[in-house]
Amino acid sequence: MRLATPHRLLLATLVLGAALAAPVSASTVNPGDLLVTSDATNVTNNYVGTNGLFQSAFTPSVSGLGQMAVHFHPTNGRVLIGHSSGGVDEFDSNGNYLKTYNAGGGWQWAGVYAPSGHVLIGDMLTNTVRRFNPNTGALVGMLTPVPSPADMDFGPNGNLYVCSFYAGVVFEIDPLTGNVLNTIAPPSPSQPNDVAWNPANGEMLISDFRASVVHRYSYPGYVLLGDFAGTGWITPHGVAISPHNGRVLAIAGNTGQVHEFDPLTYTELDPTFLSPDPGLKIVDLAFAPANPTPVEKTSWGRIKSLYRK
Repeated sequence: MRLATPHRLLLATLVLGAALAAPVSASTVNPGDLLVTSDATNVTNNYVGTNGLFQSAFTPSVSGLGQMAVHFHPTNGRVLIGHSSGGVDEFDSNGNYLKTYNAGGGWQWAGVYAPSGHVLIGDMLTNTVRRFNPNTGALVGMLTPVPSPADMDFGPNGNLYVCSFYAGVVFEIDPLTGNVLNTIAPPSPSQPNDVAWNPANGEMLISDFRASVVHRYSYPGYVLLGDFAGTGWITPHGVAISPHNGRVLAIAGNTGQVHEFDPLTYTELDPTFLSPDPGLKIVDLAFAPANPTPVEKTSWGRIKSLYRK
């Protein structure tokens, strides 16, 4: 396990002190900024997306406890933050609290904005992915059963990919019908917990908490091509692609850091991308999309195309 030097711990304490104090004020996230969640502090912090410099606390959780995945709406700046308990909190781009989905539910790792207009949330208590009304927060119904749903996201083909943490597979799901189209099974034993798509080579990346690697798959086709890992890490968590330079960023639970990799060779470029070192447990990361705009009426084709870019 990587040990932080005394001066890095001091810097982390000084700069992130606000994240550990109560109350914590919300701040604005701008296009290209990087949000990082923490289940240690229940505060999502905002970093400069190009170099990982700490800017401010974005927002603390409101109803949820144990921050997990963070996902942006592609156009209106809204943010969903999942939790191990207390529901999925929603905020606007200024960090203002909007509402909580299913506050009485159990472990709800991730919520995502679906092209259908619903908010989709994986619920480990019910082993399902369920639809919620984005305006009222009310439950609409079940999309599909998924055992122990972890993080999830939409692939370039518009389908929903859900990591099944304890079943050790990733499900490809039709986001409208809920039909399971494919099952991707990393080498056993595995605990997949996040997915991303690398535009530099078209590969699908799956972080594996149990195997302590990120698996590389052909896309489409789902042929295992190899894997990569960061310096001194175990239990990798969130994985994302930088919109600034195309590099691969992945969080390791034990190092409490974002590790940066070359998008073609997967050579580790920086094992401590966040500065100062947070010095605490972090979970997931997401870049704020460019040019967020107010929600407006549009066609189904345009909405779906946003998820395929």
